[in-house]
Amino acid sequence: MSDYKKIIGVKMSEGTGAKVNRLFPNENYKGHHDPFVLMDEFSVEAPAEFPEHEHRGFEAITYMLEGSFIHEDNLGNKAEVKQGGIQAFNAGKSIIHSEKPGSEKYSHGIQLWVNLPEEKKHSEPAYYQLEKTKFIKKTENVQIKEILGENTSINLNNELKYLDIDIKNDQEFSYSLDQNKTGILYLITGGLEEGEENIKPGEGLLLSKGANFKVKIVENKAHFLIITGKPHNQPIIINGSFVE
Repeated sequence: MSDYKKIIGVKMSEGTGAKVNRLFPNENYKGHHDPFVLMDEFSVEAPAEFPEHEHRGFEAITYMLEGSFIHEDNLGNKAEVKQGGIQAFNAGKSIIHSEKPGSEKYSHGIQLWVNLPEEKKHSEPAYYQLEKTKFIKKTENVQIKEILGENTSINLNNELKYLDIDIKNDQEFSYSLDQNKTGILYLITGGLEEGEENIKPGEGLLLSKGANFKVKIVENKAHFLIITGKPHNQPIIINGSFVE
């Protein structure tokens, strides 16, 4: 069995006038990747927005690449996050929220849905925010930021490692997953090669447990994400905006 499966995102409309590139599930890949439910790269310019809607049964992490985003919910939270920041929530038994561009009138980021373990499906909802993420490596050719992990203060119901990696000048990047973790590689800009696979922006790799891989940078640059998590080994069923 291969350590990874390449998948190609599909552009679609969501909310009111918002555009997303959905890595999965989509018409090219209808499944999920336990514990990961859904992954979008979104681009929203005011007045487009995601109007008020309800969620339950999963955790969502929104990482801002550009611009700003306002989250408002029925728990009484209203907060804006800007480039480099994170908004996250546990939908638990139910949360009603809306999202829209903030003061910069433009939002570009990544939203990831992660399934809740069965015993947490009816937990109390909660909202979290982190204004800035930290560099854990910064050299002339390689910059790595830890979005979520052991050095960040957001404590979710899923144990996740989330890295933002920016590399230039024909470097190679190697990575190994823990034997009990699956993962996602997603390319934002530039180009990558892994073995015989050529990965373009908006495409990614679903990484199997314990995957070992080495990507080569093409076009002299690549900006990509690596996210890992522990599967729950339970069904993932999307019912509208709920994950059952």
